[in-house]
Amino acid sequence: MTSTMTNDSTGHEPDHESHAERPGSDGSSNPVTARPRRRRPTRLVVIGAALAITLIVAASIGVARDRSGDDVETTADEGVVDVDIVASQQNPNPESLDELIAGLQTRLAGIPNDHTAWAALGLAYVQQAKATANPAFYPRADGALAESIALDADSNFLAYAGRSALASARHDFAAAKEHAEAGLAINAFSAPLHGALGDAELQLGNYDGAIEAVGRMSELRPDTASFARESYLWELRGNVDLATRFMESAREAAPTPADEAFAVFHLGELAFDQGDPTTALDLYNVAQSLVPGDPASLAGKAKAEAALGQVETALDHYARVVTIAPEPAYVTAYAELLDSLGRDDAAAEQYAVVAATEALFAENGVAPDAGPLLFLAEHGDPAAALAGAEAAIAERPFLAMYDAYAWALHKNGRHDEALVAIDEALALGTRNASYLYHSGMIKHALGDMPGAVADLTAALETNPHFDPLAAPIASETLAELVEQGVGS
Repeated sequence: MTSTMTNDSTGHEPDHESHAERPGSDGSSNPVTARPRRRRPTRLVVIGAALAITLIVAASIGVARDRSGDDVETTADEGVVDVDIVASQQNPNPESLDELIAGLQTRLAGIPNDHTAWAALGLAYVQQAKATANPAFYPRADGALAESIALDADSNFLAYAGRSALASARHDFAAAKEHAEAGLAINAFSAPLHGALGDAELQLGNYDGAIEAVGRMSELRPDTASFARESYLWELRGNVDLATRFMESAREAAPTPADEAFAVFHLGELAFDQGDPTTALDLYNVAQSLVPGDPASLAGKAKAEAALGQVETALDHYARVVTIAPEPAYVTAYAELLDSLGRDDAAAEQYAVVAATEALFAENGVAPDAGPLLFLAEHGDPAAALAGAEAAIAERPFLAMYDAYAWALHKNGRHDEALVAIDEALALGTRNASYLYHSGMIKHALGDMPGAVADLTAALETNPHFDPLAAPIASETLAELVEQGVGS
């Protein structure tokens, strides 16, 4: 698993259609009927949502547990939509979500006061934004969830789960925490809400709070969602063996092939991040066999193939994945591989798409994630990256954000401050080659050559394939320092 607990790239020139509220085919702006068009596969956007949502339409009365532990009805007796929030990054099937959204719209047309269906519709829109890489679904989600709350603000913990998911998708983790706590005040036995709270606490830098919330989630529901979160918490603390064991438990508990593919993919990520692309490739292939065309594991395959020298195959797979899942993380990975091979024009095309996509997401209320800030520092405007990172770190003091902040400071020549920030990124003992590389280069800029040797050595020992552009720089810098007798 990589740098998001819960957290996909080319395309060609994006079109310029508006992503504000669009009316439905009948001219309505009602979130029941108004549905954004599917974006063309070549359009690229960033999501970075902290939650993925599996929605299951049931035909019977749903129950929850109130604070006393008693079962209570949660919906009208005509039917129910039971919504389960899981900690999977697995890209859902857009067509299945289309069907679900259509079914919910039909239900709400007949039963407009069904607050549970409104909440489910809001959650479905959040998930569809992820599946289609289209931030225009977020206003739809907002409207549906607001309607749900307006109908029932007292017992409607599901709507607060939806609001938490939406806030996380927009990287507003203070709001995500607030909404999760509001939902838990209604139903303290909701495992998904404890998971949502844990995700928010983590991104807010409250690691003890995240451990407590995820622990409670695991007590209530020891399943793929909770095991995956446990895995990531141990990975952040540098215990990759225990992280792997929890992710293996997540795989064993997986109820569907998609959930199993999610867990297998992250097992591949754990292997790759610790310098084992061969094992990682095997795992990515297993995930592909479980869910053919799954973009996460297909991008993993491309990354591992590049590390193993299968460059043309890797480029083919990147070209495919960015067509089926236009996520900036994938586009950036594709662009940087092209860049590392000297294919400057093709790389520049992809870099331009990333920049345009980040602007699109900003227009739709999505705050910058660490990845886009690192991209801006490395390939765009370091001053703008620093301004964005300074604002982001105040709102979201997570390890990955400290790393982005440190690199932006370094790129702007503020090396002393960068060292303080990168130490925060490494404070939990995370074994992350990119963080160690950044630390080594910052120390190099400060004239701490022994420290630079130690960190660059650790980065390359952790994963010599961590980045197609940065890893060669780390190797060259380390070789120069060793030749000079530093560290001998």
